[in-house]
Amino acid sequence: MTLMQLEYIMEIYHCGSMNKAAQNLFVSQSAISSAIKELEEELGIAIFVRSNRGISLTEEGQEFISKIHPLLQQVNEVEQFYSVKNEQNNPSLYISTQRYPFCAKAFVEFLKKQNDPSFRYGFKECPMGKVIEEVHNGKSDLGIIFLSDITEVFLSRLFHSKNLIFHEMKRLRPHVFMNCTHPLAQKKEISLNELKNYAFVIFSKKEESSLNFSEEAMLNQAIDYSQIIYVNDRATAYNIMAHTSAISTGSGVLPEGYCDPRILAIPIASPVCDMRIGWISRKEELLSQKAVEFVEILEEQIKKY
Repeated sequence: MTLMQLEYIMEIYHCGSMNKAAQNLFVSQSAISSAIKELEEELGIAIFVRSNRGISLTEEGQEFISKIHPLLQQVNEVEQFYSVKNEQNNPSLYISTQRYPFCAKAFVEFLKKQNDPSFRYGFKECPMGKVIEEVHNGKSDLGIIFLSDITEVFLSRLFHSKNLIFHEMKRLRPHVFMNCTHPLAQKKEISLNELKNYAFVIFSKKEESSLNFSEEAMLNQAIDYSQIIYVNDRATAYNIMAHTSAISTGSGVLPEGYCDPRILAIPIASPVCDMRIGWISRKEELLSQKAVEFVEILEEQIKKY
């Protein structure tokens, strides 16, 4: 009798199907069937009975499940104990951020300074709502987002309800992103009205485009764009803007080597709400030393621009 055989049996019991259990365990149905048959022969019992309606436990099988369930629970507890222990022994840092190239650069610079023999680091680019949830649920140590005068009230209430705090790093005037051959590329600054004539690239799906969670600063100005292109990653956005007249907006912080060199960032003419770039963390929870190191590097990157 092996632990693998016991796990197979418990998965079949939970699924009510040998085929479904095989899919969940990423093994072939024949492998599971053979393992169960060998165990039944070893113990001299029939654990499952097969019929046209599927697979079910025999009386012996029900008794067997009651015997192995506590054992598998103990095995799971041991695995979790040592998984957490190993995680605690290794330096770790998990970052969630809106799609900012300067955050990617800060993370790379952070990695360059690490010399630990083992570690667990993670960097995830995602929409603002997801960044907030990742930090709230403890999946990320901190998250990088922006506030504006328009979204501040809503987001402040949301932070309060989720026990989060926003740490402002810098206020930046929003910029327009476009390719270097764009008709507006030679301008020193661009008015909001001039943007209406071009397709606007948005980092979200249509059903998730709440103004309060938008990643594009100018969506909060309620501009009526007739042409909108929805994307999910920076690379796609850069390629679209590099090869078409489509534009987008953001912080304007484009570190060399972390953005398509064909893309320009031009300031938007006032009046316009500043982007308040900052990071969020859980209230009353001290940052780890690694998180402090990352924040310091992040602030350095923003100050350069």
